[in-house]
Amino acid sequence: MKIWLLKTGEPLPVIDESDKLLRMGMLAEVLSNNNHEVTWFASTFNHFKKKQCSEKDEVVKVKDNYYLNLIHAISYKKNISVTRIINHQMLAFKLKYKMKKMEKPDIIYASFPTIEFAYEAVKYGKKNNVPVVVDIRDLWPDIFKHNLKGILRYLSIPYVKYLDIKAKKVLRNCYAITSISDLMLDWGLEKGSRKKTSLDKSFYIGFKRNNDMISDKVIVPEVDKKKFNICFFATINNQFNYNIIAELAKLLEKDGVDILVCGSGPNLKTFEDLAEGSTNIKFLGWQDKDHLSYVINNSKLGLAPYKNTFDFQMSVSNKFSEYLSYKKPVLLTSTGYMKVLTDKYKVGYASDNVNDIYNFILKMKNDKKMCEEYSKNAFKLYEEKFDANRIYKELANHLEKVERKYHK
Repeated sequence: MKIWLLKTGEPLPVIDESDKLLRMGMLAEVLSNNNHEVTWFASTFNHFKKKQCSEKDEVVKVKDNYYLNLIHAISYKKNISVTRIINHQMLAFKLKYKMKKMEKPDIIYASFPTIEFAYEAVKYGKKNNVPVVVDIRDLWPDIFKHNLKGILRYLSIPYVKYLDIKAKKVLRNCYAITSISDLMLDWGLEKGSRKKTSLDKSFYIGFKRNNDMISDKVIVPEVDKKKFNICFFATINNQFNYNIIAELAKLLEKDGVDILVCGSGPNLKTFEDLAEGSTNIKFLGWQDKDHLSYVINNSKLGLAPYKNTFDFQMSVSNKFSEYLSYKKPVLLTSTGYMKVLTDKYKVGYASDNVNDIYNFILKMKNDKKMCEEYSKNAFKLYEEKFDANRIYKELANHLEKVERKYHK
């Protein structure tokens, strides 16, 4: 079948070779290996690194049956900004005209967000008799209502209402919905005022761990392999509770525990200021996939200090499955779906109380048997529910099923 994939903001094959492919990238790989014709519409702008990979629209060949159709739009520096809104509008406008000029596909798989991309896909699908499956990855625009504060929240009301109207149209008129958790799927069905069918299904965010066989030349000198290390990988943005990390570091300093931070982002300076004076928080900056593997392989726990917002209460993050894949128990600061999994399968600890987290870490540090048990549990849960090889084969099969049912 001929399939169009719509997703901005993820690492791209060929273009971002040092970065790990995420959900759409891994799915595209499976689909192309299954001999489908794949076109992935994406932005030339790298959302994580905040830089352009090209200054013009461009088509990049990945394989004979797999192409990236890159759309150029304005850059932005902040995730919440007018320039990002303009970027999304430009991408959608140009996508609309690109689709008109191309031979129509058998099916479209559109990530949500961006709402604008998904909206244009659904409009095209209705007009051209093409099934559109929308994949809910984040709860836009509801997260803006919950997360924005003060004057910014007030000023955003018209734009949020505008996005909400579009979101409802997308979720009501698409042919099927997928999502990264059952709770988010239910949210999408309710937002679209539709009943669940056999084609509406959730698929966790799968993770494909890096090969254990890493070159001996790969080393991160700041990592003391003899210590009980805790790693934290992230884009340093407003999703995380940095106060808790800073307080935790101060408590752990006397216990010889290091917190290894890999990543950069708009909140890095704030985080560094909070951690000032703590010798056991190591800011390692952005690291490629091999160096990230080195850091995580030399850590005992993975830190995921998400703020306790309603979107994270309903979802399962990339970070969660990544830590599990490396047999690392997870430390959470949010409640909700990830906490349920953490408690049920004994793969970590979830609390927003710094002292409780500190005490759990000390238990793990001082009880080797407990640490090994949680580590085994983490990998078992990964293999059962978060292995990318299995998840994206199942998702590809599901899209094939949707396409067959629509065109029969």
